Amino acid sequence: MVNLNPQTIAEIEECLRALLQPNNDIIKAATDKLNKLLKKSEYSLYLFHLLESSPYDEIKQLSAVLLRQKLVAHWTKFAVESRKYIKESILKLIVSQPSQLVRRSISEVIIIIARLEVATGTWGDLFPFLLQLSSSPDTVVRQIQIHILDSLISNVDVFLKYFPQLPTVLSQAVIDPQLSVRALAVKAIGSSIYAVQTDSKLKPFIDLIPTTLQVIKQCIENEMEDDVISAFEIFNDLVESPYSSIKAHIPLIVNFSIEVVKQPEIDNSIKTIALEFLETCIKYQPKLLKNSNLLHPLLEILFKILTFDSQSSIDENDYEYNIFQSASSAIKECGRSYSSKIIYYPILPTLKQFSDSDNVNYRNAVMVIIQQLSYGCIETMKDDLDNIIQFVLRGLKDQEKKVRQSACVTIGKLAQTLTPEIYKYTHQVFPLLFEQLSDPDDQFILRCCFALENFLLNLDSQELIPILPNVMEKMGLLIQRQNIQVKEFALSVLSAIAIAIEEKFEPYFNQVYQIAIELGKGVNIKEAKYYLQVAQSIDLIAALINTIPKDRFRPLLKDLFTFIHDTAELVAGGKSSEIVESAFNFYSNAFELFGEEIGELLPPIYLQVFKSATSDDGVISHKDTSNKTISGIDNEGEDQDLEDDEGEDSNGVSVRTSFLDEKSAALRCLAIMAKSLPNSYFPHIETTVQIIEPSAAYFHEDIRESALLTLQSLITPINHKFPPATQWVKGDVQHQVSQQVRIILDFSFQIYNHIFEMETKKEVVARACGCIAQTIAQLGPGAIAPYLGDFGQSLLKIFNNSLYCQTYSSPDTNDENDVNDDDDDNEDEKAGGEDDEDGNDDDNFDEDEDTEFQLIDMACECIIELATVIGKEFKIYLDASLPFLFKLSRSSTIHHSIKAVVIGTIAECFKLIESDYSSYLPRILKFTWKALKNQDESAKVQRVCCFLLGVTLQNSIQATQDQYVQTLQLISPIIMKQDQDPLVLDNAIGCICRMISGNQSFVPVATALPVLISKLPIQKDHEEIDPVLNALLVLFNTQFDLIAPHTQTIVQSLAPYMNKTKYTLKQTTNDKIQQIIHSLIVKFPDQMKQILSNIPEFQNIKF
Repeated sequence: MVNLNPQTIAEIEECLRALLQPNNDIIKAATDKLNKLLKKSEYSLYLFHLLESSPYDEIKQLSAVLLRQKLVAHWTKFAVESRKYIKESILKLIVSQPSQLVRRSISEVIIIIARLEVATGTWGDLFPFLLQLSSSPDTVVRQIQIHILDSLISNVDVFLKYFPQLPTVLSQAVIDPQLSVRALAVKAIGSSIYAVQTDSKLKPFIDLIPTTLQVIKQCIENEMEDDVISAFEIFNDLVESPYSSIKAHIPLIVNFSIEVVKQPEIDNSIKTIALEFLETCIKYQPKLLKNSNLLHPLLEILFKILTFDSQSSIDENDYEYNIFQSASSAIKECGRSYSSKIIYYPILPTLKQFSDSDNVNYRNAVMVIIQQLSYGCIETMKDDLDNIIQFVLRGLKDQEKKVRQSACVTIGKLAQTLTPEIYKYTHQVFPLLFEQLSDPDDQFILRCCFALENFLLNLDSQELIPILPNVMEKMGLLIQRQNIQVKEFALSVLSAIAIAIEEKFEPYFNQVYQIAIELGKGVNIKEAKYYLQVAQSIDLIAALINTIPKDRFRPLLKDLFTFIHDTAELVAGGKSSEIVESAFNFYSNAFELFGEEIGELLPPIYLQVFKSATSDDGVISHKDTSNKTISGIDNEGEDQDLEDDEGEDSNGVSVRTSFLDEKSAALRCLAIMAKSLPNSYFPHIETTVQIIEPSAAYFHEDIRESALLTLQSLITPINHKFPPATQWVKGDVQHQVSQQVRIILDFSFQIYNHIFEMETKKEVVARACGCIAQTIAQLGPGAIAPYLGDFGQSLLKIFNNSLYCQTYSSPDTNDENDVNDDDDDNEDEKAGGEDDEDGNDDDNFDEDEDTEFQLIDMACECIIELATVIGKEFKIYLDASLPFLFKLSRSSTIHHSIKAVVIGTIAECFKLIESDYSSYLPRILKFTWKALKNQDESAKVQRVCCFLLGVTLQNSIQATQDQYVQTLQLISPIIMKQDQDPLVLDNAIGCICRMISGNQSFVPVATALPVLISKLPIQKDHEEIDPVLNALLVLFNTQFDLIAPHTQTIVQSLAPYMNKTKYTLKQTTNDKIQQIIHSLIVKFPDQMKQILSNIPEFQNIKF
């Protein structure tokens, strides 16, 4: 090595000694001096000299740590002789040092050098040296050996080239006499498995998994928690591996984890880690667990945790709380990952058993299980709500407050997911909730308010108005309580009420507005304890915007904008994302209602919102610097790629959830501002476009989804500023949008296509489809025409369950060629068969049914919008889609909600295109007749089958009388059934009316008409009013003598349609009603005058 200046050696040594002093000023001065000296690569040689020769362990250790920080940048600048000397010397040094701390610090230097030298094959002595360490009698040396190997494994192909003995060394280390060495070997084995990229090279490492599990068991017994956690983190990575050899060992690890959780003597912190691994397995390998018969024992242990006796006394800081939450989260993942047939229905007997138990923890577990399942089994729980609600009502009546409290949370959760079906039980739920609101326990009241807030949010105003005085009185009392959280929840409930009933809330406006202002302005915003209260106050003000006439609220706006903007500025930068998010909610509501009237308020608001949309304040990077770096010393020139190779042990990222909520709210607020203020927002389009692409590729799906809303909204101001030369008309695919609109459309579909190809989250892809549907409706057929090829292929993939987001985690994929629609008989035979008793049917569409429903629903929305704007010319595209849609509509494995959406889409498109569908009639009759015959078929599917039958028969020239008769035989019992679902009844009536309009000669009108008229008017599905009117007009014009005796009943059935508060009808529909009434007046003036005089809705009719 080069000659070193003794004076410089002494100078650096003096600085290192200063770093050890308990004086911040001395340490800072030494740090500054070292940063200047160590900028030159040769000074790192002085550090190595001190590491090698200093008699003091403290100086050796500091030299090693500093050397590690500087070596990446300086190593290649050393002379070849210096590098050679260091490589030779450092290997001797690590085994000769008596201090463990120094040896460990030297090992980190060896790792840095090895990463730079191994790839080029220029450190031939390293691996023989490491190999011989296996036989060292010194435990620390063997630990260091495994640590170095583990740190170098990331580039495993190069590693195995120079060190093929790695599997042998690890197989020896994992049975080392010392547990500390065995624990390190487990980590290295995991790193090797994770790094190896081929099945053939995995085997020697995979074969060590059973031994590693024994070592982990020994670590647990010896309370080596960090090593256990490290091992389970490796297992989490392995779960996501695509290799079959790894998957084959996952059941073994799952069984081990279940046993860990079962053991009462094992610490709860370790059980929590094991549960988190099990949750990961449920998420990424659900079929593997099911096929390995592990789901049942897994559920058993989860239920056991939820019913654990001591859980009653835990708080949120206890490990017992963590294990309880982990078990709950795992059940939630079960609901999301498995079909209801696999997870929901088998659990029902357990719920019944727990609900009947004398043990309070079992009854409480029922509430928790229902809460968690509601996240994934949404559609099934909606169907089975009569059953589920009884468990919850029973919980609300339970003698134990603990159970009642959980029942309140359950009501709140179900109100978030099972709407609107849950509102059928309003009169049973409300009295029980009100009964709880008098409890003096503030923590209990918080749960009651959570239930009320969510239940009231989307409740029909007709249900809420009668109980409103009682609710308002209760909220007034709660706001007077001293507990800040109770005030916050009471404010949330008031917001929910205001949103639910809007203008009917006006009598309470003054009082509630003053409460919101006082609780928002009357506190010290610098005190964090008031942040949520202020946020809820702003949310309440936002909710009040729509409760009074615009003219009355307008004078308040300027001061409110100033107050809310300034408040949000005070807490920006992560102090309170909740207040900032609430501010954005207020801006959105105000701009949406008042639009350009308040455009002058936009500039400062835009800047504030844009700042949050582009902020990364909530993303916190963590770096473990223990024994590796010295604070204040620059890591000058350190290669980022090398730093990244160190993996999660040294680097990590955490994200504040509230930050993500704020960022998402900001993007959504930008979208609303762009749509509501097209003139005022236009100057901000360029800066907004710049953030779309990075936001659409953000690491969190909520941000990606919100970015798509922002992207779609930009079309409004651009199209407003640069409108087309002429307005688009239906079917005009040649219609041209402006050049500026075409540019934003090109950019948009570039983003959409990337999402279709690469996005893993179905809800994000669903949002992309929803945005495209809005664009189609807004700009017409010409705007979408250039993109229809690629976009259409993506839609077909969605319907064939083969888009990337549907297949990325599954080895089973479909291809468009999989659909063979010519083999209809075979398909229908399959559809008519029973499901496999063992549950081995193809359930590709069953699992993750909620997000799958969202995806299919939005894809269908695109199809409908295309049919709407293109018209008859869309038939060629629909014909290409129908094989896929038919396959879904006949499937016996997909959830009925998805099936209903698909069948409804076919019917809606047939209705819009108005072509001859005779060629499709036989196959449509098969699956629709089958659904109507099935007593167990859902109301949703029966409803759309009636709709599709009517539309298809009406538009099929070759339909036969026999087909009409068989259809009528199936429809008639549906119409005659007592307590029939009103939507099913409406569509059954619409079906017969369409058949009359299509070919009345095939319908026995004389017998059908009295029954049909007796079931009028249409109650729920207002789209079925037009078919009824069309059929009546046909009969009045062709079979007047037959229909004339029913005149009074018909006129009375038409009267409700004139009630504009209940029915919002198109002008063409109103015209048809007027036409029928006036035709009757002409034929029966005296009789009609008498009939109409008794019907208030027709009092203004002129004779």
